Amino acid sequence: MTTGTTGILPVTRPGRPWYIFGSSFLLSLAFSLYFAFTIGRNLGLFFGGLVLASILAPMLTVAEEGLPNRASILAGIITAIALVWLTCIFNDTITLWEWSRATLVLLFYTLAISALAALLAKVRIPPAAVVILSLAWLSWPVWLAPALHGQSSQRTVAALVVGNPTFAIQGALSRSFPVPWPQHRIAYRLTNIGDDIPYQMPTSILPSILGHGLPAAIALLAAHWPARPRARPAHPPVDQSPRST
Repeated sequence: MTTGTTGILPVTRPGRPWYIFGSSFLLSLAFSLYFAFTIGRNLGLFFGGLVLASILAPMLTVAEEGLPNRASILAGIITAIALVWLTCIFNDTITLWEWSRATLVLLFYTLAISALAALLAKVRIPPAAVVILSLAWLSWPVWLAPALHGQSSQRTVAALVVGNPTFAIQGALSRSFPVPWPQHRIAYRLTNIGDDIPYQMPTSILPSILGHGLPAAIALLAAHWPARPRARPAHPPVDQSPRST
């Protein structure tokens, strides 16, 4: 049976979500393995996963339409990163419990930025804007450092630290990586967090999960809420009465 006037059967793509999952998984896996070989199995590998998700998730999400296809993209990206993180268990770098907590932070963070990208795409804002915002959120201790001074900034820093994915992941991995990342050699030169402004490393991932999960749910509903069909204007009735000559 043909459709339309061309006589061409419609093309179907069975299992397309699995194809999308495989494509995003392989792309994410390639970069994750590159990070693993260049950075090593340390805290930087987990932060590299966050950066990778910040770039891939918004860009690939808006390339597809429909919730199943977009969910397949996110599943592929997150699964690949989490699998590479899982290799840290084999050399006793972290425990399975620590890995699961770090993966939950990654999951909800990726959901949030992907939902935001899908929502902004409806108003023609490119996903690159979400990538920039995501990287700015991850790196605020660096670029916001010049504006943070003394006791007056402690409340601001405490509020930003508790929900930030980088601090949440290190809090989840605190047993394996006890030295806070702002105190590492390179980061110490770029930020005054922990030096001029004291802070406490989060002991729970719940604030980060809620801080990203609730906005993700709202943005996801708004992005995929069915639009109301526009009512067509009613045409005035045609006067069919005979015209007088």
